[in-house]
Amino acid sequence: MKNMKILGDSACDLTKELELELNARRAVPFFVDIGNETFVDDENLSMPDLMASMKACTGKMGSACPSPEQWMEAFIKEGGGFGVTISSKLSGMYQTAQIGLEMAKEKAAGLIGHVFDSKSAACGEVLVALKLRQLIESGLPFEHIVKKTEAFIEEMRTIILLEDVNNLVKNGRMSKIKGTLTTVLGIKPVLCEQDGEIGLYAKLRGSLNLAGKLLDCAADLIRKKKGADMIVSHCNNPSLANELREKARERFDLGRIIVLETRGLTSLYASDRGIVFSF
Repeated sequence: MKNMKILGDSACDLTKELELELNARRAVPFFVDIGNETFVDDENLSMPDLMASMKACTGKMGSACPSPEQWMEAFIKEGGGFGVTISSKLSGMYQTAQIGLEMAKEKAAGLIGHVFDSKSAACGEVLVALKLRQLIESGLPFEHIVKKTEAFIEEMRTIILLEDVNNLVKNGRMSKIKGTLTTVLGIKPVLCEQDGEIGLYAKLRGSLNLAGKLLDCAADLIRKKKGADMIVSHCNNPSLANELREKARERFDLGRIIVLETRGLTSLYASDRGIVFSF
């Protein structure tokens, strides 16, 4: 059981170092559509090229799932494993991974696996992988690992700060009028995940002490997670991400706090300078 691999989709912001530490990998990529261009969100993706295309795009942007066969191949290659996907309420990837696992079980007798709906994305998927590895290493049987991870996911929370709402307008998740008003008025939406869905949580104005304001918004939620780990993902905003980490460390009794860079899919929705953190 300790050799069980953790397989994430490409919304999971795993680094090479964390892949080694957690015996995990971003196994199955999304496709990111920017105007007439399609990018594969894998290890070969050029983030500068993707960001430049997003900035230049005046048309629609979006994303698409791969076929279940890619998940099937990933599970067969690893001899089973635990899949971790973006929230099923944000994408069809969870269902695709489930179908892929069932196909793998039909092809490889005795293959053991399970797919988790992270009810989050980005750093939230990384946090689930971190918890999974802890449970695997503890020597628990398969069924207990599944049960405890599902319970962990129910308690996990994800907060998102959008510094730039242009991508939300381009991919149809916010009207052009609302996007323009938000930009003109200097309003920065703060979103929160609840049961896998993302909703407006707060509105911040200005750029002063953003890290402190973000933590003020989430303070009651964070205090309930005494000793918990926190993962912070950022899109071209390392200064704010690192400030958030240091202020969180000072204010709250947290465990490990890790700062990561967003990859393709997360960058599409978080947009330039966006911040996502899970705990």
